[in-house]
Amino acid sequence: MSTDKRPPSFNFTYNREVRTYEVDFQQIVHNAIYFYFFEEARIEYLKNLGFSIKGEISIEGSQFVIVHNEADYVEPARLGDALNILVRISRIGRSSFTYELKIVREDGTHICSGRTTVVTIDKNSGRPKSIPEVLRKTVETFEGAAIDADPF
Repeated sequence: MSTDKRPPSFNFTYNREVRTYEVDFQQIVHNAIYFYFFEEARIEYLKNLGFSIKGEISIEGSQFVIVHNEADYVEPARLGDALNILVRISRIGRSSFTYELKIVREDGTHICSGRTTVVTIDKNSGRPKSIPEVLRKTVETFEGAAIDADPF
C-alpha cells in the first residue's frame, strides 16, 4: 500500500514538522508562519529541479521577486504536527510564474492552501525580463500537462 498522499497534480512534496517557535500560546501555528512554510517549500522545489540556491536565487542573470502571496486557512496546524507541503508551478507567463501550494497534515487533513506569483527581473537593472529558458524548460518538463502557459 502506498503512503504517498499527493494529489495527481502535485509532483513535489516538502516534509517538515511544526516547531515550538512557530506556534502561539494556544500551540497553534501563527497565521504568518505559513508564508515561511511556503518559502521553504518553494526553495526546496527549485533545488529538486537542480537549481543551486547559494545566498540568492539567481539563474542566468535573473532574480525573482514575489509580487503576490495569498493563503487560505482550512484547519490549524499544531505543535509537533508532521506536515506535507505540496508544491507545483501551475502557470508560466513571459516574465512571471505562479506557484500553487497545499499543506496537509500527515494524516491527509487539509491545513492551508496558497498561491504565490513571482516576477523575473534583471539582476542589474531590476526591470522585468523574460523567464530564463532553462527554468522554463525544466519546469515544463517536470510539471508536464499540469502547467498553463499565458502571455503575461
